[in-house]
Amino acid sequence: MKYKSVIFDLDGTLLDTALDIMSACNYTLAKFGFNELDEEVLRTKVTAGMREMMKLSVPEEQWESAGVETVMRDCFANYYTEHICDKTVPFEGISELIEKLHEKGIKTAVVTNKYYNMAVKVLSKFTFSQKFELILGCDSLTHSKPHPEPILKACSLLDVSPNESLYVGDHLNDILAANAAQCDSVIALWGYGMKECPDINTWNAKFRAKDVTELQRLIF
Repeated sequence: MKYKSVIFDLDGTLLDTALDIMSACNYTLAKFGFNELDEEVLRTKVTAGMREMMKLSVPEEQWESAGVETVMRDCFANYYTEHICDKTVPFEGISELIEKLHEKGIKTAVVTNKYYNMAVKVLSKFTFSQKFELILGCDSLTHSKPHPEPILKACSLLDVSPNESLYVGDHLNDILAANAAQCDSVIALWGYGMKECPDINTWNAKFRAKDVTELQRLIF
């Protein structure tokens, strides 16, 4: 096998978490007196984080007074944590892929820009997550993606070199981090990232996979 480890992004790569994230955003906006947003609008920022999603509705001159960085963010996080898996599901084929990687002795890990506790909580709802050797969140290290530090740390903890690893993600920041870490990179075209950064030709990923079946062929 070319790869000794395959490292995954979480949201938009392993799990389809968008509906629960968008529900938490609209709950928070409504609670603080702002207009809820249509799904299509929210999907343009669902990978960018809580604050950026809320800023789509909150006028810029009110960001500070409304507490986008403080009380609104906390409300969003608390609601999302309580409802983290109401509608979230794995993308088709993910469970089977993780099982096959495990059977082949290929190490697997998750490197996400989600907070560690949130990542662990949502992944714990799915039995395939028991196969992961490692989960790192945005608060696990000093830097998060697009910085290469979390991927390099994952490789170190897995005891594999970056050039023996494949990183799978759906966002430009995933590919930037993987390339900087000198891992092979593959765009998960089934994810959300292209809504925010549509020109994937500029991402400089080594591979693209239109679905999990194609990803499996790339790996094996």
